[in-house]
Parts: sequence; structure tokens; C-alpha cells
Amino acid sequence: MLANFLMTVLYTQITVATPPGPIPALLWTDDHVAQGFAWSPGFVSFGIPDHDGDVRVSVLRDVAFGIDAGTLWAVQTPIKVVGPGIEVGTVGYEHAVAVPPGHYNLVFEARHPEAGEVEEVAYAVRLHFIETSSPTFAILKTGEDVTAERVLSETAEIIRDRLGSG
Repeated sequence: MLANFLMTVLYTQITVATPPGPIPALLWTDDHVAQGFAWSPGFVSFGIPDHDGDVRVSVLRDVAFGIDAGTLWAVQTPIKVVGPGIEVGTVGYEHAVAVPPGHYNLVFEARHPEAGEVEEVAYAVRLHFIETSSPTFAILKTGEDVTAERVLSETAEIIRDRLGSG
């Protein structure tokens, strides 16, 4: 496991960015909401339903991903890590995580909290980095707000960077 932390999610979004550079804000369309993510090179924002409590985020480097009975929903996007790692966060908060450079399928998997987790945890999110020479987009499992059976839009319009320009 590369990282494991609690996070208060703002604006129902969990973000993954590859520094350096500003983290953009992406324009979500109905298609992005239905597929559970909005993507732009170097940045992806995953939707998570409005909820009370924190989210436990686990970042893993894996060789494969498999859906099991605990998977609520899962989506996959490409990501290229050029170093020194990534930033996982939400609007106004980033947590640096060391991920080796490479091309990856990034799988966002939502689950119920683990047994024995504190009551204030609403979801457990696993971010699986799976190294591959040909990363792809995919809807791996629908559920909650992810209703699209296939990817409807691979890219999202950048509306501003973190400094408010753009």
C-alpha cells in the first residue's frame, strides 16, 4: 500500500493530479456524472455521492484489479505519472503520494467501510495504480451515481486552474 488516510470530501469530488502545475477545475456534464468521472491529461476528478462523514482513501500499486462482492462501483482512467508522484485530494486539499513514474490504468473503487472502521467513515475508496503500456478508460462496475454502462466522454473541459485563472 502506498498511502492510507482519512479525508473530508468537498463538492462530492475526489481528485488525482500529476504535479507539477496547477490543479484544474473541470466542467462536469451529465455524461461525466453518469460515468462517475471527469478527465483531462494529468488530472482526474471522481464523483462520490453526497454523504456525512469522512472517506478512507487507500492508494495501491497493483498488477491487476478484480471486482468482488465489496465493490460498490468502479471506473478506470489512464494516468501518466512523470514524477515525483501524485496528489490525491478534494477541492482545496491535496495529499502527496509517492507513485513511481509510468503509464497506469487508475481504477477508482468505492466500497463500504471495513468492519470496525469508525462510524464517521462513509466510504472506503481504493485507488489502484496498475502499470500498463496501453492505459484505457472503462466502466468496470455501475452503482450509486455511476449509471453509465460505458464511457460516455473521455475528456472534460478545463474551466480554471487552482489559482482561478484560465
